[in-house]
Amino acid sequence: MPRREQAKQLRREQILVAARELICETSKTKFSMRALADRAGVSLVTPYNLFGSKPVIMYQLLDEDLSRYGAQLSRSKQDPLDILFWAVTLGRKNFAAEASYYKAVMAAVYNEGNVEFRSVFRGPRRALWRSLIEQAIESGYLRSGIDARVFANTLTGIFSANILDWVAGGCSLQIMEYRTHYGFALVLHGAVNAKYRQRLNERVQATQTRLLRYDR
Repeated sequence: MPRREQAKQLRREQILVAARELICETSKTKFSMRALADRAGVSLVTPYNLFGSKPVIMYQLLDEDLSRYGAQLSRSKQDPLDILFWAVTLGRKNFAAEASYYKAVMAAVYNEGNVEFRSVFRGPRRALWRSLIEQAIESGYLRSGIDARVFANTLTGIFSANILDWVAGGCSLQIMEYRTHYGFALVLHGAVNAKYRQRLNERVQATQTRLLRYDR
């Protein structure tokens, strides 16, 4: 890469790091471009020259998060059924590592009425979940008549609802994970081939026990 392009790439990375830091510190995504430039140590025009607008910067952050999440999933050795649950656990771990950042992003996606931002956030993530469902179907874990897109939307709906409860302060991250696992296990029980139903029964019972202990 030519030296000039290397310098541009370095400034892009500085700006993205600064944006993430501002979100973590303020628990909001409504930072100004001037604050961002000051934090990144660049001139005010630099973020505009390199990205064009603040929404593009936010979209780049979302893309980086999704790429990292996908890479983490790809390293898993779990089978196509268990990885659906591992994807939730992995999400919980990532949220715990940067709770203020993810709470702010989720609030911006779902609570602030930005339809375009929501679409950019949800679309690629649903595509990732759809690929996981397709693998489970192709591997014989889920029945061949299951529509991967519809089923992925159903699972991500369960996951999103529990994430939003956490964002609103209604539950801990651990309970978010348990509730999502419980919902997944119940829904998957009706979609798996017969020989895997007992496995789902055991997961339902184990997760239900954890949730009952929490309710008490």
